[in-house]
Amino acid sequence: MKLRLLYLFLFSISVGFSQTIGTTVSKKKIKIGEQIQLTLTTKVNEKEVVFFPDLDSIGKLEVVHSFPTEKNKKGNQTEWKKKYNLTQFDAGTYKIPALEVLINTKKTKSESIEIYVIDVEVDTTKQKMYDIKEDENITSKTKETSQELSDSQLILGVFFAFFLAGILYVILRLKHRNKSKTDAYISPYNNAFLRFSEVNTETNSKEFYSNITQIIKSYFEKTLEFSALESTTEQFILKLKTAVHLKKFKISETTISEIETLFLKADLVKFAKIVVDVTSHSSDKTAAENLINVFHKTLPVSEEEQQIAIAKIAEEQQQNRYKNIRQMAFIVTFLVAIISVVTFFGWENVTNYFSAKINGKDADYYLKKEWIVSEYGLPVLQVETPEILVRDLVTSKNPNIKNIAQFSWQNPEDKLAISLQTIAYKDSVKTDLKAIFNDEMSEMMQLQANNIQTTAKKFKNVKDMSGDILEGTFEINEANQTKQMRFFTVFISDNFGLQKVRITHDAKDKLAKDFIDRVTNSLEQVNQEEDE
Repeated sequence: MKLRLLYLFLFSISVGFSQTIGTTVSKKKIKIGEQIQLTLTTKVNEKEVVFFPDLDSIGKLEVVHSFPTEKNKKGNQTEWKKKYNLTQFDAGTYKIPALEVLINTKKTKSESIEIYVIDVEVDTTKQKMYDIKEDENITSKTKETSQELSDSQLILGVFFAFFLAGILYVILRLKHRNKSKTDAYISPYNNAFLRFSEVNTETNSKEFYSNITQIIKSYFEKTLEFSALESTTEQFILKLKTAVHLKKFKISETTISEIETLFLKADLVKFAKIVVDVTSHSSDKTAAENLINVFHKTLPVSEEEQQIAIAKIAEEQQQNRYKNIRQMAFIVTFLVAIISVVTFFGWENVTNYFSAKINGKDADYYLKKEWIVSEYGLPVLQVETPEILVRDLVTSKNPNIKNIAQFSWQNPEDKLAISLQTIAYKDSVKTDLKAIFNDEMSEMMQLQANNIQTTAKKFKNVKDMSGDILEGTFEINEANQTKQMRFFTVFISDNFGLQKVRITHDAKDKLAKDFIDRVTNSLEQVNQEEDE
């Protein structure tokens, strides 16, 4: 039952993890040059934020216009909608690839859709323009990547484990507290002095001496185990002497005589009604306390006291057992809850989380994740990366540059970074490799890189893409410490453009080479005029 409640609770945590991306196109068959409209739609909680990709091209379809994102509030949810007008000027079958949409930190993909471009003869002076038709709804089958574990999710999972274990601990504590306990025990000696403290010496003599004698009788009835409270003074003194004699207590006759004198005086006050002043009350009270002290030092522990002491020890042992049971139940419940939380989030996600916290997000961390294939810039360069590269604002004053675009990915806590740049020239420009390398060195220095050491060589990947490589080491100052770094930059150039991919990483990252190989082997130029 507890496990069922656990999974119900954890299931509630995952609400919001399952948003889907509705994918629609205005039509699936178009003529050359005709536009279609792609619409991505999703509904999320009103506090969540959705990021749609902003691309120059989608697959091999050109983005004619990317409309601003629309938001419509519906109850406690918000509908986000993004529209793109796409076109293609060559006949063939083209695919709108699955686009990566970010909902907060969750990555969700839209559906991949095939579009057919029909080859027709076009007279540009007479060709009629076509309006965009109504959306054709297509069932969306989204592919979700594994959810990366966040700090808040981990804290919530640990809190739940503590909460569940704490509830059980409190229940057991209340149950054990309600079990019968031995009443608080006061020894005859302590009880006598507690009662002495309550005797008022300024009260009338009859009441005063009656209280004093009752206290003494109660003490001896408990310690010497004979009936004293209902006995007369003569009977009491006789029983006291007999008990002392039989049990061979070392009590002097003088002490017993003092008790007898005190009791006879009390009888005179009670029955003969003699008057005793307050000063005598105080001295007689002190004498009674001294007599009890004398007997207390001589008398052994009574059987009752022994039984009470044994019962108290047994109770303490029982309470310790209960305490151990509660602690063990707390630990076991907490561990079971933690295992359930780890199972829910996934063992790999949890280990990746702690590895990233301890070692930082290095190559090993990202090589275990699902990667994304995307296209960037113009000329279009396709590359596989662990995260989507974000467009940077970059401009150039070079009059020969027609188009420049730059994209990058780097988080402050990561030990890796990727930068991608594409440049298209207005006219044919002779490639100057030395100037390209010098520009790269200048950019590195602008990023606070020091002591740069470089090596140049040729590049060719598994897709037969060739170019040049500039790699090496550099240093950066971080928190008043010098950190050793490495960089690896690939240049693909011709007379009409330049494409550059730079990867930087911690020099101590042992799996960085595998990371670099995966990125660079995925590089592929996309010819937009070529059919898919």
